Amino acid sequence: MHKLRLLGGLALLALATGGCGLSSGSHERNIVVPADPTLLDYVNPATVNGLTSQSLSEGESARRYVHITYPQLKDAPALGTALHKEAERQLHAFRAVVSAASSDALRPRDPGTGYKDQDSGAGYRTGSTGRGDGFKSSRPPARGFKSSRPPAKGFKSSPPPAKGGTRALSLGGHLSESAFTSPSLRRPELNVQWELTAASPDVVGVRLRSGEYVGAGWARSTRTFWYDRHRDQVVGATGLLAGKPAVQEAARLVREGLEPRGAAVDRSAVTATPDRLDSMAFNRMGDLVVEFDDCEIGSCSLGRVAVAVPAWQVQPLLSPTGRLAQAAAVAASGKTALPPLGSEDGPAQAPPITSPARPDDKPPVGAGTRAGSGVQAAAPAGPPYRHVDCSKAKCVALTFDDGPGPQTPRVLDALRDGGARATFFAVGTNAEANPSVLRRMHDEGHLIGNHSWAHRDLTKLPLNRIIDGLSRTQEVITDGSGRMPALARPPYGVASPDVLEAAHRVGVALVGWDVDTRDTPEDPEGRGEDPATITHRAVSGARPNAIILLHDTNGATADAVPDILKELGAKGYTFVTVPELYGSPGMEPGHFYRSATATQVNGP
Repeated sequence: MHKLRLLGGLALLALATGGCGLSSGSHERNIVVPADPTLLDYVNPATVNGLTSQSLSEGESARRYVHITYPQLKDAPALGTALHKEAERQLHAFRAVVSAASSDALRPRDPGTGYKDQDSGAGYRTGSTGRGDGFKSSRPPARGFKSSRPPAKGFKSSPPPAKGGTRALSLGGHLSESAFTSPSLRRPELNVQWELTAASPDVVGVRLRSGEYVGAGWARSTRTFWYDRHRDQVVGATGLLAGKPAVQEAARLVREGLEPRGAAVDRSAVTATPDRLDSMAFNRMGDLVVEFDDCEIGSCSLGRVAVAVPAWQVQPLLSPTGRLAQAAAVAASGKTALPPLGSEDGPAQAPPITSPARPDDKPPVGAGTRAGSGVQAAAPAGPPYRHVDCSKAKCVALTFDDGPGPQTPRVLDALRDGGARATFFAVGTNAEANPSVLRRMHDEGHLIGNHSWAHRDLTKLPLNRIIDGLSRTQEVITDGSGRMPALARPPYGVASPDVLEAAHRVGVALVGWDVDTRDTPEDPEGRGEDPATITHRAVSGARPNAIILLHDTNGATADAVPDILKELGAKGYTFVTVPELYGSPGMEPGHFYRSATATQVNGP
C-alpha cells in the first residue's frame, strides 16, 4: 500500500489490485494512478537538507490577521528572495483591500484572553490591568446592555481563590456585553502556506496556497514557483513551458480539458497569460496539473477547479526547466509522505479523540499536575532540573510563537547561555520542516506547545477542522521532540466554544498572555524590528507570574533575548515554563489560561 500526501490533506490509499484506485497501464513502472489525476504529491520537507520555514505575521496588535510562511533553502538564496518578494506582494495587496473596506467596523479584540462566541459572533475582551481579582470592562457598557452576563450554560462557576494563589474566573465574571460585535465584522485574515511540489538535485518546486477573508467568505488561490539549480534561476508557472507558442497551446489544452464541466466554467477565461496560468505542477504520472483560483473561471461555489494535461501532450511544450520538474515529480512519486490527518484547510473529518496518553506521564519532582490533565513542567534531558515554587519565587514565563524558523537556534542559544527555560508554541507546518530543532528544545529543558497546524483564526473554522489541525500538530511535535504537547495557544490568542471543545477533546490546555511585546516584523507601529523596544516592552510589562509573548521567527527578538534575560534577572525574576506558574492546582485540558495572575476561562 502506497501512501501519498494529496491536495487538501485528504488521505487516498491506492491499491494496485484491491480496487481502491485505478491500476496503471505501465506495469514496468509499478505506479498506481490516483482516482483524481489533478491530485498532487508533495515532498516531506523534513527530508530536504538545509530547509527552514520563514514567516511574516501580524495580528496580535493589528486590525487584521496575517500569517505567511514560505521555505528557505540554504543553497538556493535566489528562491528565498523570490518567495519573500511574493510574500510582500500578497501582504501589501491584502492591506490595500482591507484599507478599502470599512476599517471602522474592524475593531480589535483584546488578544491573549479573547473569547469569541462563534454562533453569535460576539467578541469579548477583558481589558484587565489588575492581578487576579477581577477584570474591568475595557469600555463603558453599550447603551441598553448590562455590564456583564451570566455564565453560559455548561460553564462552571469560579472556585474560591487558593491560599497564596489566584482565583479562576467564571465566564460571566469577566465578559462584558460592551465588547459585542456583529459576526459580519470579524477581522480580515490572510494566510499563506506552502508545499514542495518537487525537490531534486536539479529543481525545486514550491506551491504557495493562499487564503483570504475580508468579510465575505474564505477565498483560496495558488501560485507555483520553480527553481532551476543548474541555471540558478527562479521562474513562475509559465516558465515550465518553452515560450509563448507553448503557453498558448497549453491554454488550448486546458480549455479542452474543461469541456466536460459544461457551462459551470467559463473556458474563454483561460487565457495564455502568466497571471491566469500561475499555478502549474506535475502529478506522479508526469501530467501537467493546472489549477485556478476560487471564482477565477467559474462560480465561487465550484471550489477547486483544476485540469490535468496528459504527459504525452505536454511533453513537447516543456522548457528545459519544465522537463527537469516533470522528471523530479515522477522520480519522487515513491518517496512522498502522508501525514495521518488532514490539514486545517482541508475537508477531512475528524476521528473520535480521547485525551491522549503522554510519553512521560511522571512529572518532575515537585511539579504539580491536576489529575487527568497531563499538563506538566518539562523534564529536561540536558540541564539539571531545578524545581521552582512560584508561590514563593518571583516567576515569569517567556513564550515564543510561530516557529521553529531560521531564528529559533539563536533564541535557544541565548536561553542556554542565560540558564533560562521557556515555552515554545510551534506551528505544525514549521515543526514538520524542522524536527531537529524540536528535539533540541526538549533536550535543553524547554516546553513545546501546539500553535495549530496552519496558524488560521480557529474561530472561523468548524469543530472537526479545529480538532484535525490540533491533532496533526500534536503528532508532528511528538514525532520530533519525543513528548506530546499538553498546552496549546490558539493563533492570535482568540478562542470560541468550539475551540475550547476541540482543546478538551485533543487533551490540551489553552494558553494566552498578558504581556505583548508586539515584536512581529510587521508591527503596525513600525517598531517590531527594534531589539531595544522589544526588550523595554518585555521588562516594563513583566510582573510576578506573567506570561510574556515573543516570536522566535523574528531576528530582532533573537537579538533582544539576552538583554531581556539580563534585565529581568537583575529584577529577581526566575524564568520558568508556563505550567510551573500554576504549581499544584495544575492546568486542565479545554480551559483557557492567561497567566497565574488571572487564571482561566472555563471550558466544557
